[in-house]
Amino acid sequence: MGNARCSRNASMDSSRFVSCWILSLCLGFAPLAIAEEPSDPESAIRRMIQANAEKDLPTLSQMMAHDADIISYAVAGRKYVGWEELERGLRDEFLNAQKLEIPIRELKVWTKEDIAWYSMELDYIRYVAEGDQLRRMVLPMQETGVLERRNGRWQLLSWHESFRSDKIDQSIVQP
Repeated sequence: MGNARCSRNASMDSSRFVSCWILSLCLGFAPLAIAEEPSDPESAIRRMIQANAEKDLPTLSQMMAHDADIISYAVAGRKYVGWEELERGLRDEFLNAQKLEIPIRELKVWTKEDIAWYSMELDYIRYVAEGDQLRRMVLPMQETGVLERRNGRWQLLSWHESFRSDKIDQSIVQP
């Protein structure tokens, strides 16, 4: 009789644990996931810029299309075809820059149904190690891009960035 009661209590305890765990998933984690998902293209763009500054590759990966034939252009003549090339470029930048800051100066977004396009001005501020010092480099950038809502989520398809001024010191551009 003692073993049956112990077994029943263990079974009830595990059932309570599973029930509490499922309840915590439904109540605790689901609202967090929903709150983080950008509901409009401007929020998605701002979240991608934040993820870039935080070197958050998993978030960037979720928010960017992985189509193999998408082409994007960066400064210094860099061309990225598909997600894998872009991911390699991001990984290299995240390793080389000790810290990133990316304040948005201006952002305009237009939307038509499930397509959005934007123009943006930002300062790409990167800190690189030089000996035991950090060198701050400010790159005044302009960018245009296209997003598409896929399965309810805004994803960046393609973008093009360049310097805002012809007077950029070319010695700070690293190919």
